[in-house]
Amino acid sequence: MEVDSANSRHAALLKRKATDSINEILNYGQSSTSPQKRTKKTAHHKIRDIDAYKKIIKTYKAPTWYGCAVTPRDLADFGWACVKKDCVQCVECEQYLNTSLPNICKVSFNVYNSSLQDIHQKLTTAHRTTCKLRTGAPPFRITEPSSKEIMEGVQGRLTDIKNIEEDEFKVDIPSDLHLPKLEGVSDKFMYVAILGWFVSKPKRGALIFCCDYCARELAIRTGNKFDAIHNHERWCPRIDSDEHGETSWQSDINIVMNTKNYFPHHNKYHGSAIYREAMAARRLLDNSLSTIISPSLITPPSS
Repeated sequence: MEVDSANSRHAALLKRKATDSINEILNYGQSSTSPQKRTKKTAHHKIRDIDAYKKIIKTYKAPTWYGCAVTPRDLADFGWACVKKDCVQCVECEQYLNTSLPNICKVSFNVYNSSLQDIHQKLTTAHRTTCKLRTGAPPFRITEPSSKEIMEGVQGRLTDIKNIEEDEFKVDIPSDLHLPKLEGVSDKFMYVAILGWFVSKPKRGALIFCCDYCARELAIRTGNKFDAIHNHERWCPRIDSDEHGETSWQSDINIVMNTKNYFPHHNKYHGSAIYREAMAARRLLDNSLSTIISPSLITPPSS
């Protein structure tokens, strides 16, 4: 009975979120105003507050956060910041949400997943009804950044490299990867920066790599190898893939290198306004359902 009730709540939540997403998609594409006015409206209602996201993500660190089946990105999407062990608080309405889960070794599979579903539902329902964050944040990329914006971000992550020698760490760069060039910056430093890593040298014999999109902070001894891709958290936006399988950082490189117009499948509408709006709407729908547990993943296989 308990499982049926949980499944019903889950199905109702899926239906509501799908309906909301479809309504947003329809509103996104319907407009009789000029492109300039549509752009202005989109910027006001759709563009994500990246700085607010980064500020929240930084709260998910030990000793207050030791991990949970609900990722920090899921929680940050709805404005929940970590305040103490198994407890998050909305940065807008200041409501609290308990994120503790039963020990999966001590309870049944159904009980554990029911508890997990409950937390996912409360990402929305635990807010005050008037809280603007209860609907969740828009996708990280509805429109592509410009080459200038990308390189400004890269240069910001390279501010401390003047204190680091070329041979102080190793990194494997794919042989077929063509990287942007900056005067005085080697491919090694460019590669880790385009992948979202800040590199610093707080003391002799050690380097610190930090990503402000997943709050990962790693220290390595000088001379060791650093894996710039797999050291990100699995949910990090820097390694997100779009509908064509292209990751966020690869897309950035293609934009800067002016190869973004290449598509593995020919589409005569590619590059047009209607094509960009359609792709944006598709990403919006995909991301809106990303924090919901798929019933196929939580239903135990029949014996």
